[in-house]
Amino acid sequence: MASEDISYIEWGKLADTVAKEINSGARGVVIAHGTDTMHYTAAALSFMLTDLNAPVVLTGAQRSSDRGSSDAFLNLAASVRIAAESDIAEVGICMHASSSDEKMAFIRGTKARKMHSSRRDAFRAINDTPIAYVTKKGSIEIVGDYRKMEKRPPKARAETKFEPLVALIKVYPNSDPEIIEYYLEQGYRGFIMEGTGLGHTPILTEHPGRSWLTNIKSAIGEGAVVGMASQCIYGRVHENVYKPLRMLSAAGVVYCQDMLPETAYVKLAWLLGNNSNERAKELLAKNITGEINERITFDEFLD
Repeated sequence: MASEDISYIEWGKLADTVAKEINSGARGVVIAHGTDTMHYTAAALSFMLTDLNAPVVLTGAQRSSDRGSSDAFLNLAASVRIAAESDIAEVGICMHASSSDEKMAFIRGTKARKMHSSRRDAFRAINDTPIAYVTKKGSIEIVGDYRKMEKRPPKARAETKFEPLVALIKVYPNSDPEIIEYYLEQGYRGFIMEGTGLGHTPILTEHPGRSWLTNIKSAIGEGAVVGMASQCIYGRVHENVYKPLRMLSAAGVVYCQDMLPETAYVKLAWLLGNNSNERAKELLAKNITGEINERITFDEFLD
């Protein structure tokens, strides 16, 4: 399937298959995947696969295998190295770390994002470092913290329930907050707002009908969970810096710290599929599988 055609249904099938393979004795699992939505799938598997005790590696190629500059072969070889030889018990993405063939990066599934449409090093660890690098010769260099494999682990489980009625909404100048009412009429139970900067939406505007606060309060009043992430990608949202942020927080918006908007969306839909609205709201801002760093001790931007 083209990756843009993959849905939560396929995520669940993948999780079931991975858990079955690991519980049948597989040392690790490599999944070949289209790159456009690979970070969504990686995030989904990170939440769906519980008690995971093996490396699960998603990989792909930015350039097709019939091109001399293809990255397919090295990405696949490095992914197999991680799956066969590392003690990493997490889901991650393994792709080129730079435009050269020097090394490939293994990035935690909840912290990876595609940041370029065509470069071979399109995937970056956001607000995080890669867990490991794999050199062209096949050696593994661990550079980040990770969950290690256990000697006597419980069986891996695939918790694949997923609430499809969750929306990811981008805020922009002149955006119409009535879109929330449309989703509520369709029965949506959750929203991730992709706000500006530290997590803003227009709420003190002088233009009638353009403040999001009333509509957000309406959604929360009907029991929906509303989370806030930043469209800045790097950095984190914060509910206390400015008055509008404090107003949104007081209304019940959950600020998702340094989570990517895509990860927050997948996480909320997974939480609502397996929990009550109240419990999902409680867990949204709590770290489950490496999606939240309490502190960002480095500052990485695209070269």
